[in-house]
Amino acid sequence: MTEHANDVREKRRAFMAKKSKKMPEFQPGRGYTKEDWDAVDSPEMTDEELAKARPFREAFPDLAASIDRELAKSGKS
Repeated sequence: MTEHANDVREKRRAFMAKKSKKMPEFQPGRGYTKEDWDAVDSPEMTDEELAKARPFREAFPDLAASIDRELAKSGKS
């Protein structure tokens, strides 16, 4: 694994640990059905996928600029 991929993986794990707690089983009343829950397959990213990862602003510069403009207009930036 490359050093960059390792750094990205560690940052992702730290972010995910802070942002969400994995639900080990279906909990009703959260806006989706048991069938939806069972249909989701979300495997961990591979080292190759992590090595190819780019920051949002780099991957989508035009979209990032338009978001910045809208936030500036609304006074939220």
